[in-house]
Order: sequence, then structure tokens, then C-alpha cells
Amino acid sequence: MRLAYLGPSGTFTHQAAATLRPDADGSPVDAASDALAAVASGAASYAVLPIDNSVNGVVVPTLDALLARPELSIVDSIVLPISFDAFTPDPAVAPTVVVSHPHALAQCRAWIEAQGLPTREAASTAAACRDLAPGEVGLGPRICGGLYGLATVAAAVEDNARAYTQFALVSASRLPVRADGDEGLLVALLPEANVPGILRRLLGVLERRGVNMTNLVTRPVPETPGLFTFLLFCSGTFTADDFEAMRAEWAAHGGSARALGRITPLHELAGRS
Repeated sequence: MRLAYLGPSGTFTHQAAATLRPDADGSPVDAASDALAAVASGAASYAVLPIDNSVNGVVVPTLDALLARPELSIVDSIVLPISFDAFTPDPAVAPTVVVSHPHALAQCRAWIEAQGLPTREAASTAAACRDLAPGEVGLGPRICGGLYGLATVAAAVEDNARAYTQFALVSASRLPVRADGDEGLLVALLPEANVPGILRRLLGVLERRGVNMTNLVTRPVPETPGLFTFLLFCSGTFTADDFEAMRAEWAAHGGSARALGRITPLHELAGRS
């Protein structure tokens, strides 16, 4: 069983992949779209991607990649606590810059400011640590130290000790809602047109059913300027019949719905960690 995950090796996504499917042969890829393409083609059975962060919010590239792949859906998710260590390839060289993914830089702002150093963004925390040059300090997961032969400058430099990231397990599933129910649901709603009151009418379906929406994300529809897809993170237990009934109501109000998959809201999973 092959599992594609957002690489390189040593990312938090790598850790999530090993936790979600420890028996799978993990293969790092460069982008969320590449991971999903591997599943769509059959080259991989699963993909693992970051989807939400308690400090910086949703991971937009993952959501956009999922919207572009209607044949795929989220079948499971996991939340991991996020902690960063600071590394250097050569402790004898004075540090000149801090390098990491933008989310990591944002989550370690106080420590960075205390060092009085500028920052540079990298594609991932692991890539930042892997490619460090003398004088550069990388922020990444603890496993990066041993993986890339680095010296630890400081441990747990994050501002918030209770920061979490949620990771989604994606497979080639056209019916992400089980007949006996799933906990949590991510729904994509596409209105027929951008008209006054459309969002209120669509969200009214949730209100009438007593469904709590924990987050709402809007994404533009590239081929139709001015039109947006609404992504609804819903809390509760949903059966296939529940979703089909909601889909019919949304259609009556001028919106088409697609279940992107099973995903328990981030704050609920984090509370169980």
C-alpha cells in the first residue's frame, strides 16, 4: 500500500501519515495536487495533507486541490500537537536568519523577535531544516535534528504550547458518508448565481436541522469570476440519508452540494488529545 504525503521527509505531515497508516509505504511529494493526483491515478491508495491549523486557520492549497478532484474524498483525519525546535548545521557560525514555513514562522514569532533575526520562508519546515546553510537557523519538528544531522539551538520555541494541526486522509471514494453515520462533515456548496441572500438561504438548511457549522471558507470559482464555493465545516453525526436530504434542500435554494468527506472539527479532536 502506497501513501503519498506532502514532503519532504521529516514534516509534520510525514508524522501524521505514519500515524494514520503505519503499514503503508510513504512517498513524499512536492505539492498537495501531486499527492491527490497519485491517488486519482491509482499510483497511491491514500494521500495525507494538512487541512486546518489552530493558529493560522485552514490550509488553502489543500482545500483547492480537493475541490479540483471530485472523485476523491476525506475518509479520516488526525490532529497532532505542533512544536518546533530551532536547529543549525554549524553551532560555531553566528546565526544570521531564521528559515521555515510561513506557518512555523508565525507560530514562533516571539522567539524569533527575541533573537533579533530576519526571516526567510521555505516550502516546508522539513525543507527549511534539510537545506540549511551555515549561519541559518531552521525551525522544524524535533525529528529533523537527527534526520538531517543538525544541532539543536533551542527546543519548543513556539508561542502557543497548545497549537494543533489537522491532517486529512484522502482516498478514491465517491461516497464519503457511511450509511451508519460519520462524525463531522466537510461540504462544498456552489450557488447557481451570486444573488442577494443566497448564503443566508443555504445556511438556513443547517439552522433548521440544528447542525452546528464550526467554520466557513469561501473559495473563488476560477472559470466564473464573481462566483464562490462555500466550504462548510459541520459538527455532528451524519448518515448518507442525512446528507442526501440536505443536498435536496440546498438544490431547492439554488445550490449544488458535494460532501468532501468525513472530518471531525479541529477543536473537537484537539480537546481529546
